[in-house]
Parts: sequence; structure tokens; C-alpha cells
Amino acid sequence: MRKNMRSILRKFGFHIEQESETLFDVVCGMEFSAAKAEHRSDYKNQPYYFCSESCKRHFDGDPEKYTGS
Repeated sequence: MRKNMRSILRKFGFHIEQESETLFDVVCGMEFSAAKAEHRSDYKNQPYYFCSESCKRHFDGDPEKYTGS
């Protein structure tokens, strides 16, 4: 859910748990729950989350291949 939508909902007393968010693995394309995000790398001050240690290793080896930067 977008950050601004979260802030609007909080204004009216709703609380959105991070676990309900869906993350996207830039290496394999898998979508997964934020609650299951165990693997993370930071690249150019941006966090990237991965479904597995293997995807994290691929990203760490050549982050520009997956970020286009």
C-alpha cells in the first residue's frame, strides 16, 4: 500500500500492519509478504528484499544488473 494512503488511513484511526504489504524480488520476480522478508541488501541508500539467500547473493554480485543504475 502506498505511503500516503497509509497516512490517510492512520488519520482516521486505522492501522495497516507492515505484514500485509507485498514485496517484489528484483532477481527472480517473485512477490512475497513483508512478514517473510528475511533477506535484505541496501544499494544506493535503497533497501531491496529477496525471497531467498540465493537471490540476495545474485543481487549482491551485480546490483546494477537488477536495478538498471
